[in-house]
Amino acid sequence: MAEPGAAPGLEEELTCPICLGIYRSPVSLGCGHNFCKGCIEEEPQPAVKTCLNCEASLCQAHLSKHSAKSCRKDHVLVEPCNAQFLAERRCPKHGKLLEFYCKTDSVCVCVLCCVNSSHKNHEITALEVAFGKAQSLLPETLETVKNHEAALNQSIANLLKQEEEVKSNESLRRNRLETLFEEMCRQLDNNSGEVLKALSHNEEQQLSQIQTQIQKHKEEKDEASRDIQELEALRDQKDPLLFIKAFAVIQARKRKPVPKKAAVKLPKPPIILDEITTDATLRLFRQFLSDMQSLFKAPPVHEHLTSSQRQRIGFVPSGNVAVAHTFGTFSFATPKPHSDMQVAQSDQSFSEGCHFWEVDTSNASSWRLGIAGPSFQCYLNFSNNCLSVFLSLTSIIAKGFPTALKVVRVELDCRRNTLSFYNVSVKDGDPEESLRLIETVSIPSSYPAHPIFGVSYGYLNLL
Repeated sequence: MAEPGAAPGLEEELTCPICLGIYRSPVSLGCGHNFCKGCIEEEPQPAVKTCLNCEASLCQAHLSKHSAKSCRKDHVLVEPCNAQFLAERRCPKHGKLLEFYCKTDSVCVCVLCCVNSSHKNHEITALEVAFGKAQSLLPETLETVKNHEAALNQSIANLLKQEEEVKSNESLRRNRLETLFEEMCRQLDNNSGEVLKALSHNEEQQLSQIQTQIQKHKEEKDEASRDIQELEALRDQKDPLLFIKAFAVIQARKRKPVPKKAAVKLPKPPIILDEITTDATLRLFRQFLSDMQSLFKAPPVHEHLTSSQRQRIGFVPSGNVAVAHTFGTFSFATPKPHSDMQVAQSDQSFSEGCHFWEVDTSNASSWRLGIAGPSFQCYLNFSNNCLSVFLSLTSIIAKGFPTALKVVRVELDCRRNTLSFYNVSVKDGDPEESLRLIETVSIPSSYPAHPIFGVSYGYLNLL
């Protein structure tokens, strides 16, 4: 006999969740739920939830029946999703739901991963706890990422601006270069035109003088031919009187001596273009092109021997001893006999590139600035209101300079082997007058070169 209440339970088990009637030709799905065959084949119901445990998407009727079972009340229900999403919710190794979060490896794991796998001794937390923690960190992380995005946008904007500057500068540089080459070609054409015109004029003068001489010789030749005819006709003259008179007239005619090698003294050509001159011209032109290319590719001049504070190099007499007052690394040479010029040499040296340093000389009455190489010295010397440039013991220039220099720039170009001195003092506040060349000296290619500083009275300020 059936127990009381068993019939209603059995009826519920035999009820189709779609038509709510007793099963007609019941069929069983892979998820373990049963439906009428006709109900399944006639109008599928839209899924309202997906059970992660059953891995099945449920319609509303199916969901009601699913949730009615007490053994399924702990199942996880989510919004409807496809099979790929369901597969991502399970551990690829154990096939269990990913319900935990490993803080050590920053990955989601299943219960077997926490117990038996490589995550056994890691810091594990429930997925819901990790979710709450992540949600609390979301605003801060979002702000950080936004700031990072803003920084990237600014960086991209700066790069785009730099890109435009490169294009603009390149266009300007190209236009200047094209203008320069056009001007060079124009001047070369003008110069060649002037030279060729001078050559043509010289040729015309020479040919004119030659033609004049030829015409003169032709006239003299015609006169000589006439004399010959008269003399030949005079052979048949038998009358002595007539013969003597005619012969005397012909013989009295003047005949200038003709040089063995006929030549006219011609004006000198405006240019001399022999093999030597041609080779020399080509050599100079190639040197010009090389210098021009070097100028275009010249690296920026590097400023050296500078500091945030002025570097003072000076000597103060203390009895018979000159005491050096300086900061930095300088070595001091012993002055030569009968010389009160104290010289300091920088420990820093240069062997390549282009370098300069500037020195305030306004507090020294006599001073020396330059370089010292292994086999030479080159320096600008100021004493008794006179500027002199020396290459070792040879004086290059010497000229009066009644107004003391305030600031001097020393510029060393190791590529061209030159040492230049500039007056950097501003004249009447005019910036264009702030850098004026005093002298450029060709120096031996003997390096390294050390800057040297000499002073008799007072001190120098290295700027």
